Amino acid sequence: MLRSVEIIVAKHMGFCGGVKRAVEMARSTAESSAGSVYTWGPLIHNPQVVGKLQDAGVKVAGELEDLAGEAFVVSAYGVEHSVLDAAKAEGMRIVDATCPVVIRAHSLAFKLVEEGYQLVVVGDHGHPEMVTLKEALGDKVTIVHTREEAVLVKLRGRIAVMSQTTQSQENFRQIVGDLALRTKELRVVNTLCPAITVRQEEAEVMVEEVDALVVIGGHHSANTTRLAEIGRANELPTYHLEVPEELDPAWFAGVRKVGVMSGASTPEWIIAEVLRRLEEIGTQQRL
Repeated sequence: MLRSVEIIVAKHMGFCGGVKRAVEMARSTAESSAGSVYTWGPLIHNPQVVGKLQDAGVKVAGELEDLAGEAFVVSAYGVEHSVLDAAKAEGMRIVDATCPVVIRAHSLAFKLVEEGYQLVVVGDHGHPEMVTLKEALGDKVTIVHTREEAVLVKLRGRIAVMSQTTQSQENFRQIVGDLALRTKELRVVNTLCPAITVRQEEAEVMVEEVDALVVIGGHHSANTTRLAEIGRANELPTYHLEVPEELDPAWFAGVRKVGVMSGASTPEWIIAEVLRRLEEIGTQQRL
């Protein structure tokens, strides 16, 4: 039975600044355009928000042949130059909604390479932020996701290491420590997004205070997944869900305190629905 359940909601919830900016730019572009508006892949990693944007006229392109219309909105994570060039070739108006934090990280990467550093970036293979960086720098950058991958990197001369903006603090810290023991000169550049970092730090505290953790956000959202990983790493029952329909009352039998967190691309309306459903489950199980 769920008796006297206490729902503890994280302080930092909902859209971060970069996501909010991208969504607003895409929506306003659709409202002001007479023709088709496209993004390359999802604007952000939240299917529900992407669905609402599609209803508003922001279409998702998956093939270069799809890029034909009035405007092209660059996603919050950036986009490959090949895709951007294809959109420009079609005469599409370019609306750059790339997160400023990502732009800064990429600029720092280019500078480090220009200064002669061998660059190692801790990130997720296949993530748009990493794909665009690899496309731009090619063999001048090595992307690693795990400590095991980092061990295989042949280091030479001056080494610089940075991270994907949504990477796990702990993973970055461990890989930096490993690299530091293997080279005489290591330059560490912290490119972790502050809005993501503060959520991870809050998760580290929350897992010590609750009996179960609910993390709300896209299943393919890197920063949301990081929060769920923190809960599981602390052997806490952790549930990563996108919508309230995924909540199972059986998860909370005997639970006294439930922690609730969200990724940086999770809209407030979904958070409100999940909290409402949690209250209902608590009420039903107390009857």
